[in-house]
Parts: sequence; C-alpha cells; structure tokens
Amino acid sequence: MEIHKPRPVHSWREFLKEYAIIVLGVLTALVGEELVVMVHHHFQVADLRSALRRELAWNLLSIKDAVDDAPCIEQRLKEVEAWETSLQAPVQQKLKVQIPTLHYVIFRTSTWRSAAGGTLDNLPLDERVAYAQFYDGVENNSGIRNRAGDAWADIRYFQDAHTLSDEEVRRISRDIREVRGAYRALTSNYQNFIAVYAPATGVRTEDAPPRLPNGLANKAAREEVCKAMIQQ
Repeated sequence: MEIHKPRPVHSWREFLKEYAIIVLGVLTALVGEELVVMVHHHFQVADLRSALRRELAWNLLSIKDAVDDAPCIEQRLKEVEAWETSLQAPVQQKLKVQIPTLHYVIFRTSTWRSAAGGTLDNLPLDERVAYAQFYDGVENNSGIRNRAGDAWADIRYFQDAHTLSDEEVRRISRDIREVRGAYRALTSNYQNFIAVYAPATGVRTEDAPPRLPNGLANKAAREEVCKAMIQQ
C-alpha cells in the first residue's frame, strides 16, 4: 500500500484553495444531510396528517350517528313519559316491545395519542392547535354520549315494572331529562364540528375508513330504536 505524504503548502493562495475545498465539502455534506432529513420529515408529516384526518373523519361520522338517531330517541322518550304516567293512572299503557339498547360506534384517538411527539412537532402550531381542539371536542362528546347511555340503561331497568314509587318516578324523569339534554347537546355540537373544526383541519367525512360491518349493525340498531313501543 502506497502512502502519499501531503504536499507542503507553498503560498497563501494554495492554502486558501485547500481550505475552500475542505469547507465546501463539509458544507455540501451538511446541506445534503439536512435535505434528506427535511424530505423525510415532509413525508412523515404528510402521512401523519392523512392518518389524523381519517381518524377524525371516523369520529365525525360517529358524532353524526347521534344526530341521525335523535328524532327516534325523542319519540321513544315521549313514549316512556306516557308509559310512566300511565302506571300511576287507572288505565295503564303497555310497552309492546322492549326498550331497545343504544349502540354507539367507538371514537378513535389512537393516531393522535401515538403521535404525541417528534412528527407532530413538525406541524405548524395553528394546525396542531386545530387538531387538539377537534380531539377535545371528541372527548367532550364521548362523555355526553356515555352519560346518555347510562341514563338510557337506567330507564330500561324499569321496563317490566307494573307500578312505580314516587322515588322511581323521579328517577326515570331525571333519566329522561339527561338523555334528552344529551342528544340536544350532541346535535348542537355536531353543527359546531361542521362549521368550525372540520374546515380548520381539512377533515371530510368521505375520508373516513370503511365502517362495515359496523355500518350494517348501526342500520339495524337504528331501525330497532325507531320502532314504536306503546301498545295502542
């Protein structure tokens, strides 16, 4: 193996030339590395943005489910009120079908939770805030929906009762108010999602992942909720 000794520099011009070559090489390497990192981050951000929008589109459709259910829920609540009142009267009304169970599509937050570092930080601040506000809204609606489900389940507990105590009447009345208020809040919140959160994040319902077989299950569940319960 031959080893070439470096040539001695005989002038400042040669020194500056060698120095410029070294500096240019280092800068080229650094810029190249930075470009690779920037391109990598660009694709990471694009993938994250797409995943977040799909997840939020799923959640937006899940919130819309409650809006679509609201008219039938209100009719069932009116029937429960009439049935409850009749149990205190000489002539009682009967439920011809069981009070249906409420079925909800689960909200998804796994993409948001798993992206709580590095790549998320590469999004512009206003975009990160918009996503965070959307997910805050989803969490709020999840709580409202859960309270409605608990109150509805409590109403179902009394569906086979032939008489009700004063305390039970107050309990059912409270549950009815809870469910009715929850669905009104969910409907109002959905309008806010459509008007504010979705435009700010670029979320479109058509970008949601396929919902089958959940979609079919929800259709059957909605038909069950929309069946009249009072025996005429």
